[in-house]
Amino acid sequence: MCTARLILTIAIVLAVISIASAKDVCDHVSRIKIIPAHGEPGMDADYDAIVGAGKSAVPCLIRKITDSTAKADPRQIPRWGDLRTTVGDTAVIMLQRVTGVEILKMLPRKYQRLHKQIGVYAELEYLHDGGNNRRTLQQKLWRWYRITYLPSLPKTAA
Repeated sequence: MCTARLILTIAIVLAVISIASAKDVCDHVSRIKIIPAHGEPGMDADYDAIVGAGKSAVPCLIRKITDSTAKADPRQIPRWGDLRTTVGDTAVIMLQRVTGVEILKMLPRKYQRLHKQIGVYAELEYLHDGGNNRRTLQQKLWRWYRITYLPSLPKTAA
């Protein structure tokens, strides 16, 4: 009986820690200063924390897509036009890093064609073209998440 109680207590503690860790990982998105070009660790502790959280960071990253708070672009690439990088942009980039999801395939054809001309900047153009683009991408990613990570949930969940 004591062993079962101990195992249950440990399981509860681990679950609470896991939930707290998943919540805390969201705090790292806005603080990332460098996203290494080749994913090498050790250049930015906040980047490393999200990558280390792996799949548990996915819901947080999807939620952050609509965060339009401006921040410095953490990528090591030239700046694109007059677009200001946001926390949501960083969340999209990190989501791709952590999961390998191909965001480009979720964008309208216009931006897929634009990608052939301007590369990764096409995703930023989509996110910054106003309207409900961020929310639309977020909804598509919730569907992708449900299918990829939660196949047993009913289709109306998430």
